[in-house]
Amino acid sequence: MPRKPSSFDDFIQELDAEVRSAGPKAVALSEALQAHFRLAAQVISRRRELGLTQKQLAAAAGIHQSEISNIERGASTPSYRTLAKVAHGLQTEVALVPLKKKPDRGGMSRRKGAGLRRAPRVLAMARSVHAKAR
Repeated sequence: MPRKPSSFDDFIQELDAEVRSAGPKAVALSEALQAHFRLAAQVISRRRELGLTQKQLAAAAGIHQSEISNIERGASTPSYRTLAKVAHGLQTEVALVPLKKKPDRGGMSRRKGAGLRRAPRVLAMARSVHAKAR
């Protein structure tokens, strides 16, 4: 039986190791999942920084509070128009930011599908999010 992580950071490190051992396909799915929730985290962080409730942000953005909730939960993928409204409500702007170069993760298995069964949590969650985003 796997040991229980002692903190959230330990859990994330364990999950990352699981994903890396599962191979390139699992890494790609994990990165897509992280990108999906990055927007949600940024909206939550900025809203809290401004001391706004979801209802106040919705009023400032001119959209329904339920849309703010869905974005923050990662339950929806907002259109550009909605995203621009939320950005305006957060006193920010929508911008493209260059990707940070990732270090080469040497030693990963190159065999197709190698070890995918070892990362069930990430794969299941990525598939679930991907299906909901459609």
